[in-house]
Amino acid sequence: MIIVEKHYRQLDAKDALIEALHSNLNHLEREPLFICIGTDRNILDCFGPLTGTMIKEKAPELQVYGSLERPLHGKNLRQKLNIIKNNHPSGIEIAIDASVGREEEQGIIKFRHGPLFPGKALGKRLPAVGEFSIIAMVGIKPEVRNWTSLGQGSITPVYHMARLLAAAIVEWNKYRLG
Repeated sequence: MIIVEKHYRQLDAKDALIEALHSNLNHLEREPLFICIGTDRNILDCFGPLTGTMIKEKAPELQVYGSLERPLHGKNLRQKLNIIKNNHPSGIEIAIDASVGREEEQGIIKFRHGPLFPGKALGKRLPAVGEFSIIAMVGIKPEVRNWTSLGQGSITPVYHMARLLAAAIVEWNKYRLG
């Protein structure tokens, strides 16, 4: 279920994300765990690790897994999720990842109740992640399985979406902590 859906250029995008985080997470009284999925080796798939890095820089007290230095990707995701679940058995997972879709969806950030499915665009079968999920629509899904095109695109919107989401999470966290 989509809670909020905003284009990163919309003036109220950050406030809408902060409000969605506040209204959906604050009452849960469980430790938030931000699971930032992706790789630093692909421009369009670096949204998760870039966001994770930005959050860690501004709010080191938050539990953030996945950064440019320590990405969570298809090769290590299962193992890292087991470690996260063992270290934080009662934490609430908020999964963050890049996604592809239709051309008109590019630039949209979606905050949803429910998990995301990493690697789906590449046909990978990875575990579902998150009680909540935040995805950034970074590219257009190819009509045919031309996966090399998924790695091509501009980092500019990816950077701006990561910066916006990280700022919203950091600001929400300040309000949450009082």
